[in-house]
Amino acid sequence: MKKLRMRFTTYCLTSLFLALTGGAIFTARTIQAYDGACSPLAGFPGVLQKAGLVATGDCRAKPGGAICNGGGVCTVSGNPGLCRNSAKPGGAPICTCVPNTVSK
Repeated sequence: MKKLRMRFTTYCLTSLFLALTGGAIFTARTIQAYDGACSPLAGFPGVLQKAGLVATGDCRAKPGGAICNGGGVCTVSGNPGLCRNSAKPGGAPICTCVPNTVSK
């Protein structure tokens, strides 16, 4: 009986660890994919944006839509960048501020 309880406890703890790890990886990848979005996001990315985990850019969207002026100057988290229209495959386009990177 003791052996069965130990196996069950080990199984439960391992399952919990794997679930938490998977959730953390999913959250980190979502933050990376939507970082710098200028337009309001929907679903889980929107929750992360409202919580302040996804940085918001200051691109100006064209009236009546989420499409922005591509190539316009913007800032995200205090860093200068350029506005870009981006979309996930099969998804709606979103306006994103992509920070400038300095080549070494």
